[in-house]
Amino acid sequence: MDSSKQNRKKIIIIGGGVAGLSAGIFAQKAGYDSVIYEKNGIAGGSLSGWYREGYAIDNCIHWFTGTEKGTMTNDLWRELGVIDDNTSIVKRDYFWASEYYGEVVHLWPDAEKTRAEMLRLAPKDADEINAFIDFACIANDAVSFAKNSPGEIVESINSVRKIIPPKEFLKKSIQYLGMTNITWAKRFKSPLLRSLILDFCPGEYEAYWLILSYSFYLAGNGDIIEGGSIKVANTLIENYKKAGGTLVTGCPVSKIKLSKAVYIPVISDKEYRETEDTDESNKILDRKVKGIYLENGEFVTADYYIVACDVNYAFNELIGKKYAPLSLKEIYKDHLKYTFYSAFQIAFAVESEFDEVPDSLTFPCSLIEVGFQKVKRIGVKNYRKYGDYIAPKGHTVIQVSIDQYEKDFRYWQRLYEKDPEDYARVKKNIALAVLGEIEKRFPKEEGRIRLLDVWTPYSYKKRNNDTYGSYMRFITTALSVNAFLPQDIKGISNVFLAGHWLKYPGGLPTAAQTGKDAVGLITAAEEKKDIVKDTIKKIVNEIIV
Repeated sequence: MDSSKQNRKKIIIIGGGVAGLSAGIFAQKAGYDSVIYEKNGIAGGSLSGWYREGYAIDNCIHWFTGTEKGTMTNDLWRELGVIDDNTSIVKRDYFWASEYYGEVVHLWPDAEKTRAEMLRLAPKDADEINAFIDFACIANDAVSFAKNSPGEIVESINSVRKIIPPKEFLKKSIQYLGMTNITWAKRFKSPLLRSLILDFCPGEYEAYWLILSYSFYLAGNGDIIEGGSIKVANTLIENYKKAGGTLVTGCPVSKIKLSKAVYIPVISDKEYRETEDTDESNKILDRKVKGIYLENGEFVTADYYIVACDVNYAFNELIGKKYAPLSLKEIYKDHLKYTFYSAFQIAFAVESEFDEVPDSLTFPCSLIEVGFQKVKRIGVKNYRKYGDYIAPKGHTVIQVSIDQYEKDFRYWQRLYEKDPEDYARVKKNIALAVLGEIEKRFPKEEGRIRLLDVWTPYSYKKRNNDTYGSYMRFITTALSVNAFLPQDIKGISNVFLAGHWLKYPGGLPTAAQTGKDAVGLITAAEEKKDIVKDTIKKIVNEIIV
């Protein structure tokens, strides 16, 4: 065997989602041997899709940040092999559209077209409209928000091309700091524009989510990779395997085993003693992960470990609650302050291309109860443009996503645990009620639409161990002390974290970036060890001489 191969350090990665696959690819590139253990039969995590009756269902990508060449996010996807010069990018007709009793407003790829449409529909909101469009005209790149601190966010923003001069940018943007969508929407007199803001994402989110997302789209950085979630996930999996990584699917990890606490006495550089973590725990300088137990009972070891699954699950079930950073403990303790967000999702097969809605549209509907939510608006997204794989020729898939929260997750969990058949019946009845509202709004499609699949917040918990079924990051502001969580773990030196929960604002680019950063932390740890070894060697040589 090649001696260099024998000496390569091994990394075990727990979780085969975007963060785990990114970590695996960068680990292989950096000269490590890596193994990913994924609990499901197929890797991808939340970046997933599946087929029903010959139709493809996309679970993740509504738009893909990083489609514009030259942006930092695009560079990251190119490093991962997701995008190259031959990648087919689908240009979307518009970013978002909302309807309010016959009137429709769009967020067009031309900001001035959007401004003109909004001013025509809501002239009394001219000041708010102009402030929104002016700010949205600042082209940014989402991966800048995966950096480690608010200061680095500002630095990243300053490094990106701006349309508005810095002083004007600060003047226009400062009014949105800490403002929620609920507060922002109230500033508009038009019910149509209020609906647009609250249709895009839950009211508890910052106003920046819509403004900056639209900004990326205006910069050409929020379109779609042809093939959607299935294509991107498969590309990451293939590239990881091509790089020499080992992917083990259908193999949940049940526990992480830690070593005893290690103390290093000041009086000697060579004396070490081990002790159980008892009353002297305040003196602990280091522990290490000795290995992991797989659900099948197997025990496997490595030099380093990257935990790339739900961060709350990681500490509660795998590592140990006491090792969780205080900022994370605060988030999961204070349920009223930090909102956990998920969705009730429905996919329909349509025996037409559903050309009335070329991309997406949210419209009023009769009241439908979904969990504890009383829904009065339905958002429909058409996936026809994602590629021919979506549906047979002349057909398409449309999907509906309905906001859900922690209390809704608990509703679905209790329902499933009490009676799985009742759980299935309730969610199907809701889906059929939604179908009825779609046919009412689009009468020419009546009889052409049928139900393909329904999944709930509890589905995300079962599949990905997502706390409260929250596949999205918990809601914080960009300047919150909890917006950026550490990727290392105090007291354990050979394990690191990855995943979009760790860095504001979350999402695919953040997940991929944290995977890369985790490998960077391992490389830094290795370099530090080499420095220590060289220093000790130098001291020993001086003593001998």
